[in-house]
Amino acid sequence: MNPLNIAVRAGIFSASLIAAGGVIAGTVNIPGVDALARGLAYMAGFALGMLGVPASLDGAVINADGFVAVVAAECTAIELILVFGAAVIVWPVSLRARIWALLMGVPALCVLNFARVVSLLFTGISFPEHFDMVHLAVWQTVMAVAALGMWLLWLRWASGSERTSELAARQ
Repeated sequence: MNPLNIAVRAGIFSASLIAAGGVIAGTVNIPGVDALARGLAYMAGFALGMLGVPASLDGAVINADGFVAVVAAECTAIELILVFGAAVIVWPVSLRARIWALLMGVPALCVLNFARVVSLLFTGISFPEHFDMVHLAVWQTVMAVAALGMWLLWLRWASGSERTSELAARQ
């Protein structure tokens, strides 16, 4: 790999880390993320209703059984998706392997994040004194470990797939 290619890959990954950090700090507003937060709030409110918990919505604010929560941009897992996506894009494997990772990994992170939001609402309703700990310590850790784990599993698969393709091409 030539030095320019390495610099471009490092730049892409660095930019995604900076953008993710900006989202976390609240200084970067990525277009569409607020709509994504409202959609996540709507789906979480709908899921609560399906599970027998009445919920009302006002944009991205959910009021469920007296517990009020705001689904902010940071609640969409956009920062993890940015970092996961950049890590996939910059890794030197085939385009097919990268597309596969994005098509499988991003929806998996979104589904896990949806489960996180719904479970946090249940935690807030049932155990409001534990909400902050579950929100900031437990689920943040679970989400980060899940994103890293998915990337590592994909990396193992993609590396094995690349070697298999190389061996088949030589024969």
